[in-house]
Amino acid sequence: MRNTFRVTDAMRSRETLVAARAYLKAGLKLILTHGIDANGRCTCGKGDCAHSGKHPIAEFFPNGANSATTEIALIRKALRKYPKANIAATLEGRTVVDIDGPKGKAHVDALKLAKTVKVKTKRGYHLHYLGAPDGGAFKAEQVDVLTGSNRYVMLPPSIHESGFRYIWVRSRVQRAAKVPDKLPGLRPSDTATQTERRRGRPRHAIKLGQRNDVLFRTACAIRRRIDDEQVVQEMMKVANVNACEKPLSEQELRSLIGSSSRYGETREELFGPPVQREPLPMEWLWYPYIPRYGMTLIAGDPGGGKSLLTALLLATVTSGNPWPLSDERPSGNRVLVLAAEDNWQRVVLNRLVKAGVDLDNLHQMYKFRALTDDRLELLSEHMEEWRPDLVVVDTLSAYMGGGRDMHRQNDVGEFMALLTEMAETTGSAIVGLAHLNKTSTENPLYRIVGSIGFAASIRSALFFGPDPEDPSRVALAHGKANQSELGPTIAFEKVGVGREDVPVLKPVGFSEADHFDVCRVQKNAVGRPSSERQAAEEFVLEYLSDEPTAWKSVQLAAEARSIASEATLNVVRADLAKTGQIVQVGKGKNAQWVLGEANDED
Repeated sequence: MRNTFRVTDAMRSRETLVAARAYLKAGLKLILTHGIDANGRCTCGKGDCAHSGKHPIAEFFPNGANSATTEIALIRKALRKYPKANIAATLEGRTVVDIDGPKGKAHVDALKLAKTVKVKTKRGYHLHYLGAPDGGAFKAEQVDVLTGSNRYVMLPPSIHESGFRYIWVRSRVQRAAKVPDKLPGLRPSDTATQTERRRGRPRHAIKLGQRNDVLFRTACAIRRRIDDEQVVQEMMKVANVNACEKPLSEQELRSLIGSSSRYGETREELFGPPVQREPLPMEWLWYPYIPRYGMTLIAGDPGGGKSLLTALLLATVTSGNPWPLSDERPSGNRVLVLAAEDNWQRVVLNRLVKAGVDLDNLHQMYKFRALTDDRLELLSEHMEEWRPDLVVVDTLSAYMGGGRDMHRQNDVGEFMALLTEMAETTGSAIVGLAHLNKTSTENPLYRIVGSIGFAASIRSALFFGPDPEDPSRVALAHGKANQSELGPTIAFEKVGVGREDVPVLKPVGFSEADHFDVCRVQKNAVGRPSSERQAAEEFVLEYLSDEPTAWKSVQLAAEARSIASEATLNVVRADLAKTGQIVQVGKGKNAQWVLGEANDED
C-alpha cells in the first residue's frame, strides 16, 4: 500500500472504468458491487435487498473484500456484464471516517481533525486518511471509523440507493492526510449493548385501518433516535412483516419511510427557549434595496431586461464601484451566479464583461441542474466555503426542479426557507429572479409567476420594467421592504444596443413612478405570436438531454420563462417524438423524455 494518495481528475469521472484505472494506479485494491437500476433497485434482482448497491458481485468477487483485485482486466470483464456496477476499495493501511448525520459532523468538527480529501455521501461525508487509528475500527454516534483489509468503502462514481452519486469534494486539499492521533477521541466511553430483539408476531397484530399511521409514527420515532437510513429501513421491514395483519408492499413501505424523513427531528431540535437573546443589527449589501442575511426578489416581464440589471449588480459588487446614483459602495466583492436561461459563453459572459464584472471575484454553477435536496446541500457547502456577498439565482422557478410545484405554497415556502437559511448562515444576499404573469391585478406582488409563497418569503421585492415617464427607458422600483423604508425608483438607459454591441444599463436619475406604475399591464394585440411554436421547439431541444426528464419539469420550466402554453408544448412534444428528435422512456406516470438520435449532432 502506498504511503500517499492524491485525488485526480480521472477519479472524478462518471465512467466507472476510467475511475477504476485511476484508483488502481494510486495503489488501491478494488471490488465491484451491484449497482442501482433505473427504478432505484439493486441490480442483484432481489426485491427485498437489504444492502442495495453495496454488496459485492459474487460471480467476480466471491469472498467480498478478500477477493479485491489490482487487475484492470478483471474490472473490465465485470463491467461488461454489469455496466451499472458500483465500485469500492478495501481499507488496508487506510482509514475512512464515515460521517452519517449532523450529530456525527458535530462530534468530528469538535476534534478539529486534520483536513483531508473527502467524498460527499447521501447523508454526510467520507473522510479518507492514511494509516490506522489505535484500537482499529469502531462505531460512535452517527460516525463509523472504518479500517482494515477486511473492510471496504464505496467510491465515486458509485450511486446510492436513493439515486445520489458519490463525489469527491473539490477543495484546496487534494492529498489524504495521515490518520490523526485525536481520532480515537470519537470512540464511545461505554460500549452500548444491543437489546435483544423479540422474535415472533406481537400478541395483537396492527389492523389494516391503523397500519399506515402506526408504521409512519414508528418510522418517525426510530429516526429521532437512530440517524442511519439503512437501520431505519431494516427495522421498518421487520415491523411491517411481523407486526401488521396485512403488510405493506415493498414500494409502499419505501414511500412511507421516505415521508418520515421530513418529520424525524427531535422535540428539542424544534422547540425550546430562544438561543439568541441579543438582537442583531440589519446589514445591507445595498441599502435599502438588497439586505444581507436574507432574500431579495427581482420581478419583471420576460424580455424586459432583468438580466442586464443583474449584470449591473454583479459588476458593482465585484468591482467595488458605487451603487447607482449613490456614494455608497458594496460591503464585499464576491459573487456566485446560477443562470439557467442563457448560454454562458455566448450570452452571459459577453454581458458580464461589457458591464465591467471582475471575473476573479465570480463563481458560477457550471451546468444548469435543478436544486434538488442533494444539490441544495452542495450549494450550501460551496457558499460556506466561498462566502459570496451576492448570490444570483436566475430564475427561482427554474431551479426549483420537477420535484416541487411552483404553484403550491408549501413547496415554494420550503424551497425559499432553505435558501434563506443559507443566506443567514453565510451572511450572503441572495437575489432571485422571477417573471410576471399577464394578469391585470393592481398589486404587482400578486403577478409573480407561481405561488404567493415567493413574495411572502422575501425581505425585499424589486420590480423592473418600462419607465412610465419615458418609454425608451427602464426603471427599478421598490415594492416590498420588511426592515426599511421603500427606496426611490431609479431610471436607466440602455446603452450600446446594436448588432455588434452588447447593451448595458446606465442610471440616469430618479423617477416619480412607483412599482404599480412600472408593472402596469400593457394591452397587446389579440392572439399569440406566430413564433410561439418555434420557440417551444427550440426550448424543448435545449432543455432536454440524455438524462431522463419528466415532462412536467419541461412544462414548469417553460411556464417560468413564458415560452408557450401547455397545449402548444404538448403539440410540439408529439411532433418532435414523431421525427425522433426526442424519445419517451418508460410509460404512464413514470414516463420521462430524452433527446433522440435524430437530434445528436455527432
